[in-house]
Parts: sequence; structure tokens; C-alpha cells
Amino acid sequence: MCGRAYALFTEADLAGRYLKGRPSTLGELTPTHNLAPTQLTPVVREVNGARELARLRWGLVPSWAKELKIGASMINARAETVAEKPSFRVAFRQRRCIVPLSGFIEWQREGTRKRPFAIYREDREILSVAGLWERWADPAGGEVQTFTVITIAANGFMAPIHDRMPVILEPGDEDAWLSAETEPAALHALLVPCAEGRLAAHEVSSLINSPRNNTPELLEPVGDAAE
Repeated sequence: MCGRAYALFTEADLAGRYLKGRPSTLGELTPTHNLAPTQLTPVVREVNGARELARLRWGLVPSWAKELKIGASMINARAETVAEKPSFRVAFRQRRCIVPLSGFIEWQREGTRKRPFAIYREDREILSVAGLWERWADPAGGEVQTFTVITIAANGFMAPIHDRMPVILEPGDEDAWLSAETEPAALHALLVPCAEGRLAAHEVSSLINSPRNNTPELLEPVGDAAE
């Protein structure tokens, strides 16, 4: 499960990385040191053949859902079943996105204790996480756009921390993931664990357990990593 992350980049960072020279209409971004479900964060998607940045709510709400709160239980979609699950299968075919992250948080269990770790690219570049997005018509009026993060079995690096990890796309695979022309078999081929040697991690403060906390100190190394 991936249920916490952080996003420290600027709009210019994202536009330069993903928009291929197109202007961004996203607006100024505030660094988020403790991104949690139901919060808004930028995603990259392709609409009418052109990439754009948009702020979406974390926790996918299917178009047929009766209430927004169902999204809290759909923050992740398992790669193994994403093409068949009623909640995700249409979005998998038609509404794929990239969720840019500076890193994500996962908790390592040691008996009854859970130790939070920040996981990020070893080169500190932006992580391109595979996601799906959806539109939901609010009965009270208006439209809510939401997303989910696709997860896969952990690679060797992640396995000692947690048994699942987000699907992290290689830069050369991003076009295929976003394109409406990509065949299902080619999409499934992208849903694999991150290559070994790409990631690094360090233990962080348990203050990150609460989504109410959102300061740079949350991501500083603690324990052995701080020495």
C-alpha cells in the first residue's frame, strides 16, 4: 500500500519535466512534506493528444459511486487486477496519468512497532508514478476529479520495508503510459517493479504518522540514518 508521499517541486519543475515546451496553467505549488489521501496534488495526463498538469484529489471515486467518501478506500489500485476491477477498468483503458512525487513514505513493521521510511530516487529526480484518474459528478453540483496510485509487489530493495510499492515509470515509458493509442498488452508490460539500484531510503520521524503535520523536519533522517 502507498498511502503517504511528499512533493517538493515547483510548477516550473513539472512543466520542464513533463510538458515538452507547452505552457502550464497549474499555478504556484506549495511544497507538501506529508501528502495524504483526500488531499490535492498535481498529476500529468493527456487530453485530446496534449499533455497537461492538473490538481486532483487522491482517492479515486468511480463515476457510478454514490458518495465521495468511497475514494478514501481507493487510494491504490493493484497492478495485478487493475484491468478487471469494476472501480478501475474503464480508467485503465481511458484515463491514465502520472503522479509526480519527490518520494513516498512506507512503514516497516517490527513486531508491534512501525517505523516510517522515506523512499526516493537515488539521484533525487522526480518519481513518475503510474496512476489512473476519474471524473465524478457531485449530486450537490459540480465535478470532482480524483486519482489512484497503481502498486505492484516490492522489488528487492523495498521488500525489507514493505511488500508493495508504487509502479514507477521509466522516462522512456511515460509517453506509452499516457497515450490513448497504447495497446493493453503494452500497458501491462509497464506494470513492473522498479529496477534495482534506482531507489534510496532513510528512516524518518514518527511525527509523519499524522497527516496534520507538514514541515520539512518530518523528512530528515533519524536513527542510524542520521549518523
